[in-house]
Amino acid sequence: MAARVALGFAALGVAGALAVLLLDPFSAATGRAGSSSATPPAATVDPAAVVATVDDVPVTAAHLRRVAARLRAEVVAEFPMHGGRAAYWATPVAGRTPHEVLVERSLRVAAADTVLRRWAYEAGLSTDPSEAGFRTRLDTENARREAARSSGRPIPGVPRYDEESFARTETAEWSAALAATLEVDLSEPRLRARYTELLATAPPSTNPPPFEEARDRLRRDLTTTAFNTELTHRTAATRLLPSPGADTVVHQAE
Repeated sequence: MAARVALGFAALGVAGALAVLLLDPFSAATGRAGSSSATPPAATVDPAAVVATVDDVPVTAAHLRRVAARLRAEVVAEFPMHGGRAAYWATPVAGRTPHEVLVERSLRVAAADTVLRRWAYEAGLSTDPSEAGFRTRLDTENARREAARSSGRPIPGVPRYDEESFARTETAEWSAALAATLEVDLSEPRLRARYTELLATAPPSTNPPPFEEARDRLRRDLTTTAFNTELTHRTAATRLLPSPGADTVVHQAE
């Protein structure tokens, strides 16, 4: 028996959980690499400049930089700290520099973002899948919140979105809506099979809840997996072509 299920925002992680807001991990972790003089300033790239294409759909510098800033802490956590900022990003570990990994990962996630925008557009959830459309929606939502605040009307959520928080919110909303369109087997046998699979991979010290208590989480898990599989499939089928400017944009986010 197949069923369609709508997910809450927190249930979905797009392209490997696309959302870590960053502090400066260098100054906190080493106490010596937080100075802006540690890295020579990179050339400025126009935020509207196209630094990659995904099936001929442009990825702008602003979009790629936002993604790189989001993923920066993730990459830093994977590479040992050493030297100043410039040395850290340029020093190979096991044949790859943190900079190379951040460029590759940022381009891949930006491609998934682009695919998700196009998917949402095709599903009627958005009228403009471009970066310009994203900025228009951001400005419109912030204007709506400002008007509500000025008139004394309560409005849930933050007083004003920045680019990253709005991108995360929009991604979560679209992900939930698109996941609800997928046919996912949520029958009793499938839920019990998934429960058994998870028990088999759980650490020995885990104290798992009984099946009946885990039922809703199992439904979310299966639907999330189906959504992420579909998004990954759609992204893998695209042709991603970065330009030299992509490297510079990611460097600016380091």
